[in-house]
Amino acid sequence: MMGTFRVAVRAFSLANPALGHELEMLVDTGATQSIVPRRILDDLAVSAERRQTFRLANGESIERDVGWVGIRFQGREAHTLAVFGEPADAIVLGALTLEELGLEVDPRERVLKPTIAWLLAA
Repeated sequence: MMGTFRVAVRAFSLANPALGHELEMLVDTGATQSIVPRRILDDLAVSAERRQTFRLANGESIERDVGWVGIRFQGREAHTLAVFGEPADAIVLGALTLEELGLEVDPRERVLKPTIAWLLAA
């Protein structure tokens, strides 16, 4: 089992990249999308793109807004579709954002490291 760990990232506005918030996010490769607190996304003027249904580990379904935000980690940046987290939601760095950043989890060291991307040969 990998265990969990947290990393420091900067969430930033795509419209105004100078506007951002430092966050400590739980790395969770089992979560498809990242979760950023609604209050932070609101501060960054992130608009909800749509409402989406998610299934929790216990089988329960919930709905959350999702919107585009920038994520910066150790000099790497990605534009990612993040979930507007409610107060009880964890702050999560999910699998899609990790892929967009070109990172993978090193389960032994419990760190993120660059990954080698795959392309289909033409």
